[in-house]
Amino acid sequence: MARNLYDIEDRSPDRDRRWLHEKQERPARIVPVRLLLVAFAIAGLAVFLLKDALPGGGNGAAVDTPTSISASFTACDDPNGEACVLTANSYAYEGRRYRLSDIRVPAEDGARCPEEAEKAQRGRMALLALLNGGRFDAKPDPTDADPAARRLTRDEVSLGEIMILKGHASPWSAAPIDWCAT
Repeated sequence: MARNLYDIEDRSPDRDRRWLHEKQERPARIVPVRLLLVAFAIAGLAVFLLKDALPGGGNGAAVDTPTSISASFTACDDPNGEACVLTANSYAYEGRRYRLSDIRVPAEDGARCPEEAEKAQRGRMALLALLNGGRFDAKPDPTDADPAARRLTRDEVSLGEIMILKGHASPWSAAPIDWCAT
């Protein structure tokens, strides 16, 4: 520490001038600034080089980003359709087939009884009406391994739940459902 010309209780200046050659003490830094800058530069370079390997990185769309859809849907049987309802729980949009992940519906093809086929047809028309009811969001279902699985919502309300409430579907379960018995 540099000293004044007079220390406490000194009446005369330091005659040999030792204080002129003392180094001033600096507060020690915990981490040198240069080291931090080098670390940030290396981290930035690593992120740039590995962006395709990181989840959600690269040029692909983010997995959990909802798609807002406001197209006019029709009923069709073409899984490569632009905007059409295929079954009571599946639809085609922009050339890709998707399915509602949160419901189970009766099968129209391979129905075991006429009632099941009729329920499947009514469910298909109900889904068509719901999809044409206005803009909705289609979000990938993180709990389903199928990349075509979607949760459809409008104003934060699940369209699958509406299908269940109207009696056109049941909540999703791994156990088979006997649609002829209900």
